[in-house]
Amino acid sequence: MRKRGILVLVFAALAGVAWWLWRNNTGSTLAGPLTDFAIPDTASVDRIFIAEKTGGTADLRRVPGGWTVNGMPAKTYQVDLLLKTFKRVEVRAPVAKSMEANVLRVMAGTAKKVEIFQGGDKPSKIWWIGGSAPDHYGTFMLLEIPGKGRSNVPFEMGMAAFTGVLNTRFHTVIDDWRSSRVTYYPKLAEVSLVELEVPGNPEMGYRIHFGGGDDLSLSNIHGEAVPMDTLGVQDAMLALRNGSFEGFARELSAHEKDSLLSSTPWYILKITSTQGVQRVPFWRRKPGPDEKDMEFHPLEEDVNRMYALVDDTALVRVQRYWWDRVARPITSLEARQP
Repeated sequence: MRKRGILVLVFAALAGVAWWLWRNNTGSTLAGPLTDFAIPDTASVDRIFIAEKTGGTADLRRVPGGWTVNGMPAKTYQVDLLLKTFKRVEVRAPVAKSMEANVLRVMAGTAKKVEIFQGGDKPSKIWWIGGSAPDHYGTFMLLEIPGKGRSNVPFEMGMAAFTGVLNTRFHTVIDDWRSSRVTYYPKLAEVSLVELEVPGNPEMGYRIHFGGGDDLSLSNIHGEAVPMDTLGVQDAMLALRNGSFEGFARELSAHEKDSLLSSTPWYILKITSTQGVQRVPFWRRKPGPDEKDMEFHPLEEDVNRMYALVDDTALVRVQRYWWDRVARPITSLEARQP
């Protein structure tokens, strides 16, 4: 019991030192209460940098056509949620004086730092985001404005027309930030050629040529025209407009991943467009140990999902109900004989 009491005292002392250092290591004098958290002109925000005490970081940057996170395409709707928060955030209530010291002490060890840039190399505002209020309707936050200093008073923040906490929106889990797009061609007129290779059976590959409008044709791997099922070919093209993946293949060990990537793909999809040439290989996925077919025989492959490699970097799971529209043999796209 005596040792336990000593440990408690040591921990309390360390927490107090961390709190004091955090309050005094601002690079400038404390500025008193600062409440101007909102960013009315979110269109001017071109970078959002999030850092957590655990060491995780997420660097969101505006680029032509969208946003990136740590150099990779980011989910637009996730970033839009932050921009909406910047614009609509408001002070819900000041932190009670009786709670202020404890809130600051906890924030010293757990607060997330959010740097908001509006052009230039320095942030226009910095949010320090702590935990939720006891009633879970507000979030403890501090504001820092470079050149003015950091507030020495925390506030309980909320957002207009929203009930809940805001801190969960600011995180550094890159898998959750990264875009789930595999293909994105909202203007199909940009696509001129779609090729599918079937390494295990090359004759089953195909080529779809598209010149815009009704200029659509199908040929085999030798370039010979093939009578096509127009609706099937059109559906294959439409699947490319906004094809996504389900999740990252984190269930595979490093050895399993390396083994899969070194094996021959099931299908290889190539798309030629005004953006260049995109290559997406697909592999079969093993079924679960208890998965069976309609006759209760063990399945030899997952009939609902397969693997794909996106941007030559990310091994992901994709749902076959979507990708079987494109990754399929030429015989399924040929016109049916009367």
